[in-house]
Amino acid sequence: IPTMLAREVRRGVEDYIRTTFPVTSPYFGGMLDGFLQRENGLFRGPFVFLGLPFSPGQGRWEFFPEVPLGYPPYLHQEKAFARMACPRVKSTVIATGTGSGKTECFLYPIISKCLELRDSSEPAGISAVIVYPMNALAEDQLERIRGLLAGSGVTFGMYVGKTPEHEREVGGRRLKAGSTRADYEAELKKYRDQGRPDVIHPFEEVCSRESMRTEGRQPRSLLTNVEQLELLLTRQVDVELFDHARLDYIVFDEAHTF
Repeated sequence: IPTMLAREVRRGVEDYIRTTFPVTSPYFGGMLDGFLQRENGLFRGPFVFLGLPFSPGQGRWEFFPEVPLGYPPYLHQEKAFARMACPRVKSTVIATGTGSGKTECFLYPIISKCLELRDSSEPAGISAVIVYPMNALAEDQLERIRGLLAGSGVTFGMYVGKTPEHEREVGGRRLKAGSTRADYEAELKKYRDQGRPDVIHPFEEVCSRESMRTEGRQPRSLLTNVEQLELLLTRQVDVELFDHARLDYIVFDEAHTF
């Protein structure tokens, strides 16, 4: 109940202030009590926030036919797509509310670009680096990218602290060359129905540091965090990872946390 919750928050703050800053003088003690109880003093509200719908787009449904969004894009998504899909990508900041599809704003242009590079038989090389403030966010995104790129022929990988050094250390289930997205989804469903937490790796996923450093095996899209990115750019052993890197996109997700 919002009113009860607001009352509990206020009481908790009052208790914290009285405990952290104890007043021994009765005179000043009364002043503190008066200040805490005063209307529009330390506390204001409670206020009610209504989540309004995001502005709808202007009618352009499919910007990227190869990876359909599945719903009419919001206006901010349309603007982001137009900026990021142009031949010379423009620097773009996406600052909208929770659940507004900020990830789609950069993920779909990146996938579309990677598919273009695949179709034109461009040599291997990183096209997009997506930087996250913490591994948990990168891992969540990796799961989503697996579903989008399985069977596509577009490589991707995640380089964080726990990324295996050698291919033999990669756990989970690796799908064979030629596996389709339907194969990935069927295998994933089978494992989940059995209650098995094993990771299903599409053939397109570059899973180890050893493979990422191999000529011709660099992932098109690289997920990492800011600490690992600094290491990648300074350690001699990782130089090969950025050989022939195009770097069409560099994304800082949750940029306000950096």
